Amino acid sequence: MLNFIINAIGAVCVVMLVRRLVRAYLHNTQKNSQNSQADPIEIEDYLEKIKLITGYSVYDTFHKSAEGWHVSDDRIEQDFKRYLSSQSVPYYVKDFVRKSQKHIDEIYRGKGSNFADKRLLLFYLFLTVFLWGGAFFLSLYVIPHFVPLEVRSAFLIGPR
Repeated sequence: MLNFIINAIGAVCVVMLVRRLVRAYLHNTQKNSQNSQADPIEIEDYLEKIKLITGYSVYDTFHKSAEGWHVSDDRIEQDFKRYLSSQSVPYYVKDFVRKSQKHIDEIYRGKGSNFADKRLLLFYLFLTVFLWGGAFFLSLYVIPHFVPLEVRSAFLIGPR
């Protein structure tokens, strides 16, 4: 019975591991296949990410994004007030975020793949190996020594 429970827990861990791998694979392939028009970016989220990464306010981001468009300071002030009142983002900020989207995401997530995902994958892998290895060890070496001799000889288990 104990062997069955340990095998069931190991099987659940394997299913969780495979599910996690499939989800990660699908997530990566979907992200690579989508283009920028199919998945509209959310400007407010990127403005928040820029604020967290650089420490600059959204107002400073408006000024920085207007540098390439030669927009006057009065216009920036008006656009920022409109943004605060109605969440309307001007064209130069949208362009700045669109051009910087890849870099913002890299810096915000960190370079390379997510380290927490790798750690979770290793945890499930070691848990599965530990449980199945433990079940194998228990079934071959430990449990037969607790079973009475009459039962062991009837079922031919353990050392003879």
